[in-house]
Amino acid sequence: MIEPSTVRFVSAALYGGWAVALFAAVRLKRPAARRYCYPFVAVVAAASVLVAARGAGIGAVPVGTGELVLPQTVSDYATYPLLFGFAAFVAGASRRYIGVVVATILLMRTAYDVADVADGTVGLAATAAIVVGYALLALLYFGPVAAAARRRSPRRALFYRKTRNLVLFVFGILITWAMLQLFGVFDAFTQAVTLEYIDFILRVGFAGFVIANAETLLDDEGEADATAGTDRADSGSGTAPTAAD
Repeated sequence: MIEPSTVRFVSAALYGGWAVALFAAVRLKRPAARRYCYPFVAVVAAASVLVAARGAGIGAVPVGTGELVLPQTVSDYATYPLLFGFAAFVAGASRRYIGVVVATILLMRTAYDVADVADGTVGLAATAAIVVGYALLALLYFGPVAAAARRRSPRRALFYRKTRNLVLFVFGILITWAMLQLFGVFDAFTQAVTLEYIDFILRVGFAGFVIANAETLLDDEGEADATAGTDRADSGSGTAPTAAD
């Protein structure tokens, strides 16, 4: 059987190749749109290093009845807030709602760590927190965050809906995987392959999606600039002297 470390080394190489390809794609975008893309390229590049570290057995710390894998933890804690916070940002949600989204996903990730290393009531409570957190994210994304998106340009509102659906769908699969893993359903090889596949789709797939649609985020900026220009013109026409004066 193929060792899990081999799976992770192959995954790390794929991340590295895609990081280069995604960076090249970003350079083809307008400069104003690139700033939205670079963080996602950085996530993919960092995943290459962190997955390789995990493949080499670096950073596995025994805790309680399980272990805390530091490379995976670092990658997840950096990636999930970015992805979910960005979805709320695309909608034009307020900082408060973006903050609630980010805090929720961080609490969910922390709850997974607790459930992985704790038994009994604590482990069950942490598992329940993951499910409750996902439900809260869905309520936010389909409620106040979606309402904010409807006040944006049609293209940006569509971009939000696609972004929301992508993160909720892939993360729903990841939660299902986590539950199966917590109950010991997977062997070591299956666990490694399925996790790397889901993580790869979440990071590389999301990065590619953002890069393909990044210029949509400039729609409202253009409208704001046009409105500001019109306001300045109107103001100037109201104060300039006329021949009659």
